[in-house]
Amino acid sequence: MIKIKRGLDLPIAGVPKQSITDGKKVRSVAVLGPDYVGMKPTMLVQEGDKVKLGQILFTDKKIAGVNYTAPAAGTVIAINRGQRRVLQSVVIEIAAQEEAEEFTAYSEDQLAKLTGEQVRQQLIASGLWTALRTRPFSRVPAPEAKPSSVFVTAIDTHPLAADPAVIIADQKAAFLAGLKVVSKLTEGKTFICKEAGKDIPTLTGNNFEVAEFTGIHPAGLVGTHIHYLDPVGASKQVWHLNYQEVIAYGQLFLTGKINTQRVVAIAGPQVNEPRLVRTRVGANLEELLAGELNTATT
Repeated sequence: MIKIKRGLDLPIAGVPKQSITDGKKVRSVAVLGPDYVGMKPTMLVQEGDKVKLGQILFTDKKIAGVNYTAPAAGTVIAINRGQRRVLQSVVIEIAAQEEAEEFTAYSEDQLAKLTGEQVRQQLIASGLWTALRTRPFSRVPAPEAKPSSVFVTAIDTHPLAADPAVIIADQKAAFLAGLKVVSKLTEGKTFICKEAGKDIPTLTGNNFEVAEFTGIHPAGLVGTHIHYLDPVGASKQVWHLNYQEVIAYGQLFLTGKINTQRVVAIAGPQVNEPRLVRTRVGANLEELLAGELNTATT
């Protein structure tokens, strides 16, 4: 166990109740360009096009083979660009009946026999490859790159954060399947980083290592974990991803379908009912938060 003594926990009002309810249904979703450092898109759709969930919206000119796919089925209603035509967002109005691309489904026994190449191909085809980030530089990795290790972040010490244990408990089978998938991406360790004492399901084996952290923020930051467990350098790269993305990986490989559900915390001093809600990737925040905020002035 690693204890973090230097840092700060901010005492902000409006701590969310750690139970999950359904959030408001949103009418639109978006893929945000600033989420992907250094990405330069080659657009494959234009405004007005109908798209399926999982259909390729654009690829990256700088990293061959990386696909960015639609988080919903519907109509592309806006492609927003900023200065020098830098992509800001691709907005999709969600269809009443969503059509989706389908991928290969595997049994739990088959997951253990998958090769790293099979995993990479399915993640790239589905667009879920873009959930991975490199350290250093925090970029989507190149498909042919090989990390020293992969970090799964199953701890969150940000103020007002959702408890990963609550969310993972609701999707245990998918999380464990996702861990098997993630472990195929490296010949090194897959680190499962969790809060000491928290009930997070894990896997055993030579390529898995459970690392427990305790203490104040930044005990939950991946940079902290990497510093202690597998420091990077100019010639050494590790990858990391969030526990909810691991769940999404597991669902993709078990069902052959992209599951866009995510759980977020609606919290803070201006929130009427701080809690955890189910929503979807890229949800329109204005629609999700309608009626949730106390707008009265004092």
